[in-house]
Amino acid sequence: MDSLINIGLYLAYFALFIAVAALIIFPIITMIKGSVKSTKGTLIGVAILVGVIILSYIISPADQGLFYTKMNISAGMSKLIGAGLLTTYIILAGLVIITIYTSVVKWFK
Repeated sequence: MDSLINIGLYLAYFALFIAVAALIIFPIITMIKGSVKSTKGTLIGVAILVGVIILSYIISPADQGLFYTKMNISAGMSKLIGAGLLTTYIILAGLVIITIYTSVVKWFK
């Protein structure tokens, strides 16, 4: 069972690496091609994402309860887990708000 979890973690790390590489490489390629408008939008999106991650890390608690002790999770790791969860919740809420806004605007057009 542990080997399946490890394989899943390695696949997730690989996917994260590819996503981060794409976030870095594609804006550079776009800047080289000279399209300032699309580069600006991409960089603003990346900056917002980084801001959400930093905000989530700052406000996430470093809980240490019985479960965390049993699973050998340190306070720092607990803070990272909380930051990841908060980031997910904030992005999900933003997507729901954008979807509702877009639907309402389409009604009035």
